[in-house]
Amino acid sequence: MTQFLFMRHGQPDYSEIDKRKYVGFGNDLAPLTEEGTNEIEQISNDKKLEDVELILCSPYTRTMHTASIISNKLNKKMKIELDLMEWIPDKTYMYDDYQKVVNWRQEYDENNGKHSNELQKWEEKSEIQSRVNNVLKKYLNYSKILVVTHGMIMSAVTDVYKPDYGQIVEYKLDTNN
Repeated sequence: MTQFLFMRHGQPDYSEIDKRKYVGFGNDLAPLTEEGTNEIEQISNDKKLEDVELILCSPYTRTMHTASIISNKLNKKMKIELDLMEWIPDKTYMYDDYQKVVNWRQEYDENNGKHSNELQKWEEKSEIQSRVNNVLKKYLNYSKILVVTHGMIMSAVTDVYKPDYGQIVEYKLDTNN
């Protein structure tokens, strides 16, 4: 049985993003802060990461930065998986106001990840779980995999609400679904 360890990326640095006034997916270009980089370098020594055979990560800069630090430290292959990306706050991809994302996250939390009306366009918890589990099922031939992803994804899949930067959580994949 494959052991999956989920890890939230390190602390991101949005200063260049803010300076350039990027919106929407532009926020996903943020690398880690120096503090975040140092923290991930320390976490890469965590005994939980021993025997990891492969590192999967989201295609966002902050997760790839995190995964590359771990990959270099453990000398393990890193693979980017599109469907490990962050929660989709608006499936039209047309949002340009961060306050909207904050409001949609509040709706998501208040409704336990389920739409309460047909006007809501954010990704439901069950949709997150389905896309992530479909990725993981491709790797059942490994013994131990590290999955570097985002807080919302970890919350939806592991039920650890708002994990800390760099937090590692074990996940048991239900292969019956």
